Amino acid sequence: MTNISLKNIEMQIALPRTHDAGKIQDLLNQRNQQIQDQLAHSIQKEVDLKRTQVSQNNESDKLSLKKDQSQQHHEQNKKKKKEQKKEENPDHPYKGKKIDFFG
Repeated sequence: MTNISLKNIEMQIALPRTHDAGKIQDLLNQRNQQIQDQLAHSIQKEVDLKRTQVSQNNESDKLSLKKDQSQQHHEQNKKKKKEQKKEENPDHPYKGKKIDFFG
C-alpha cells in the first residue's frame, strides 16, 4: 500500500505541471505562428517592392529604347538625304570636281 500512496502523491505533483507545460507549449506554438506570419508579410512586401521596381526599370528602358530609335531614325534620314543629293547631282564621268582659275 505504500506504493499506492506514493503514486498518488506523485500524481498530485505531476498533474499541475502537465497543465503548466501544456500552456507553455501552446504559447510557444502561438509565438512561432506569429513569427511565421510576420516573415510571410515582410516577404510579401519585398516581392511587391521588387515587382514595382522592375516596372520602373522597364519604363526607363523603354524610354532609352525610344531615344535610340529616334536617333537611328534621324541618322537614316540624313543618309537618305545624302543619297538623294548624290542622285540629283551625279558625278560626271570626265569632268572634274575642281575649277582651275589660273589656267
